[in-house]
Amino acid sequence: MSTKKEKRINDEIIAKEVFVISDEGEKLGKMTRDAALTLAEEEDKDLVEMWLQDGIVLTKIMDYGKYLFKQQKQQSHNKNQSKKTDVKTLKLTYKIGDHDLEIRKNQAVRFAQDGHPLKIMLQLRGRENQYEQIAQEKIRDFITSLAHVYKQEANTKLLKQGTTFNITLYPIKK
Repeated sequence: MSTKKEKRINDEIIAKEVFVISDEGEKLGKMTRDAALTLAEEEDKDLVEMWLQDGIVLTKIMDYGKYLFKQQKQQSHNKNQSKKTDVKTLKLTYKIGDHDLEIRKNQAVRFAQDGHPLKIMLQLRGRENQYEQIAQEKIRDFITSLAHVYKQEANTKLLKQGTTFNITLYPIKK
């Protein structure tokens, strides 16, 4: 067996005695591995080791190629169905106006409805660096205005990296 998910087929099965199930799901009973292989060859199919139950190897007569194809198709379908959540970023500025702040808030609400985490950034430039307290207050007010859709995790806090403030918020599950 080259990978974990592959099953033993035909001559790779090492058990001397196996329990056989037909392709249609009919229980054919306990028999030797060689008898089961002969039965599978007669139907022009493979004998596939499915699982071990109570010390007995359960095998199934099937077209192994079709089985693998169906599994790959199902995995692909499941992958496409899984919901992808991207971290959305909103950039605020020190001098942002009330109207622009309201637009950012509306964007954040839409992101929360779609289930996306939100990263808020505020970068100070030049002389703005002397007003760190006001910048932090502006971000805290913005976070407070989003409290009905986003929550701040207990271990996350407003971080300052160089001249940029960052914080990540997570949508409230409803």
